[in-house]
Amino acid sequence: MNMWWIYLITYLIFYTAFTQFYKLATKSSCNDGALTILLQCSGGVIALLFIPFFPLVFPQQISTYIFLGIACVFYAISDRIATTVRKGLEASMYGILAQLCTVFVTAWGFLFFKEEVIMMKVLGAVLILSANVLVLYQKGKFQWNKYILFSLLGNLAMSIGISIDVGISNQFNLAIYVAATLIVPALFILIAERVKLSSIFNELKNGNKISMLAVAVSWPVMLIGMLRAYQLGEVTTVAPLCAVTTILNVFAAYFALKEKGFLLRKIIAAAIVIVGIIFIN
Repeated sequence: MNMWWIYLITYLIFYTAFTQFYKLATKSSCNDGALTILLQCSGGVIALLFIPFFPLVFPQQISTYIFLGIACVFYAISDRIATTVRKGLEASMYGILAQLCTVFVTAWGFLFFKEEVIMMKVLGAVLILSANVLVLYQKGKFQWNKYILFSLLGNLAMSIGISIDVGISNQFNLAIYVAATLIVPALFILIAERVKLSSIFNELKNGNKISMLAVAVSWPVMLIGMLRAYQLGEVTTVAPLCAVTTILNVFAAYFALKEKGFLLRKIIAAAIVIVGIIFIN
């Protein structure tokens, strides 16, 4: 099981399922915060089932846990915002907008990690931005609403978390790491938003149980698949192939969720995103 492409295929399948079922789960939600906590905790518990499949290792330095905790604050912000955004936007459009996270991470590399400014990376970031402009420009004007603004904020928070968290997963048992990045943000949301346990149970009682179960299973599996693919494969190969999910989600949403509007535009935008990520990597 040390072949990176097996984990990559796992990621592509489960991320696509995750995106579609998450959209369905939000349709019956009464409390977005409670739904986020429920899905994160469920996914975190399921992640723990994979502990025996990976070496049982932990970091020796306290600073690693501190950085992980800080990163989880930003993951909490991103995951909480994402639930509201997924409710308000089409799943296919969300998948394209989510790639802005790569642009932000690239910018942080230039600004804070003193990475060399390479024109191919700059061009890649410009292509991803262009793809987002393309998908948002409809009927002669830009489609701008609060969900798109929230998407930008969520991707910004995610990019900061990733930049703080980079390389930490290699120091943990992978299943425990994934569980931590789901359960700890859930606790932060629970405290910050003061979500009542009754609200969480209400989501479980009245929500779309099949969709919630599918999200709870697919979330940790797709994270493990992605992280393991990066650990075993070359970043320049894995990253562009992971971005194929943008096109997969466009087609999946077309058939499963009946998102038929501006299909060609979305396909072109998704293809541009993939090219942009190839340039960046």
